[in-house]
Amino acid sequence: MKHLVLHVGAHKTGTTLVQKALRASREAFAARGYDVLIRNEYENLTEGHHSRWRRQGGSLRNVTRAFEMVRNAATQDSLIISHEDLLASVHSFRTGPLYAPAGDVLGIAQEVLRPERTTVLLYVRRQDRFVESSYLQTVRVGSTQSFEEFMKPVTADNLRWDALVETIKGAVPADAEVRVNYFEGIKELHSRPFVREFYQQTGAGVTPTFSFNTEAVNRGYSDAALKLALVGNGELDAEDRRKLRLFLDANFSNVTHPSPLLLTPEQREQMLTELAPSNKALHEMVTPGISQAAADLAVNKGESPYLRGGK
Repeated sequence: MKHLVLHVGAHKTGTTLVQKALRASREAFAARGYDVLIRNEYENLTEGHHSRWRRQGGSLRNVTRAFEMVRNAATQDSLIISHEDLLASVHSFRTGPLYAPAGDVLGIAQEVLRPERTTVLLYVRRQDRFVESSYLQTVRVGSTQSFEEFMKPVTADNLRWDALVETIKGAVPADAEVRVNYFEGIKELHSRPFVREFYQQTGAGVTPTFSFNTEAVNRGYSDAALKLALVGNGELDAEDRRKLRLFLDANFSNVTHPSPLLLTPEQREQMLTELAPSNKALHEMVTPGISQAAADLAVNKGESPYLRGGK
């Protein structure tokens, strides 16, 4: 393989928007010699091998088999995979460091696909908002846990983005590109520049075309939706839970209704204070560009999402 681009999330950092854009540009990427696999396509192609490891804690041989199936199905010399669960599940930080198996998964990808060039794209999000969004996602797909139960095993040390970046860098060749971006840049600069930055960082030489709605691509649950889902998930069968999810997405999102109040202001401040040294180290790793410009603008306004406490 000539060039392997791995967009590994993280979860709840605009991945749905990016994947919609990739789907819309598939022919343009093919013209540049790139296959594109987004999350659902990767899962279908690999026949559940990767997800069995991720969800059931099975052998990493499942990950090896998944990448072998990807290799055998390739039609181009280069490949882009966009999958926010590629390195681990959405709630990996409940049992250890964020995406703890990242080094193993990336090492297997290198061994099986043997790319001449590797690019890893990682978007990160302020940890208090990240854990809240991750919790809401687990409820959205069927959990009945309260937020307090969800957070009980979580420590601040489990939420260190800088440690994850170091793990990623240690698992890929020394000349690989590891690009780290703040998701918060999307708030200052909106969806289309966010997608353009992503395309530029792939190094594939493709310019996005926006033939789809780029706003509110993946809405979150409102407080009302959360309360309804927690009841419904415990009472309904799988098909009715799916119908409830679609109804709540359409009618009770956080775009039209108040968001849930999960972390208290005191819990939020404590988390960010404990993570301040880690986030200061992270700030040195963020890729210069749109995301960095947005972060610098926030710093100048006294509203840094990582370095100056919890607004």
